[in-house]
Amino acid sequence: MLRKIKHAFFGILAGFLNGLLGAGGGMIVVPMLQSEIDTKRSHSTCVAVILPITIVSALWYLADGRVTLGDASVYMIFGVPGALIGTFLLQKLDKTIIKKAFALLIIWAGVRILLK
Repeated sequence: MLRKIKHAFFGILAGFLNGLLGAGGGMIVVPMLQSEIDTKRSHSTCVAVILPITIVSALWYLADGRVTLGDASVYMIFGVPGALIGTFLLQKLDKTIIKKAFALLIIWAGVRILLK
């Protein structure tokens, strides 16, 4: 029961951050999952968790007129190949490298936000 409450809490938090900030859900989901499953599986599972959350947020913003597909298309064109490369590398890289890269990404994002 406690595990289900923990999952519900972190799911709501991930969705909240993703909707509010446009990102951040993965930074909640990955560490939570890593306490239960291995590194590579937690990163893969995180993508599956964040995808529907992101779709809901994106549809809301599109319907509200806050963004257009034209605005996003430039990033989607290059983001899809980047996602394919990242998915391939996740399977090939050692989990230590993945953990360090994720930690550096979190630090970089935090510093960038603090300096703006």
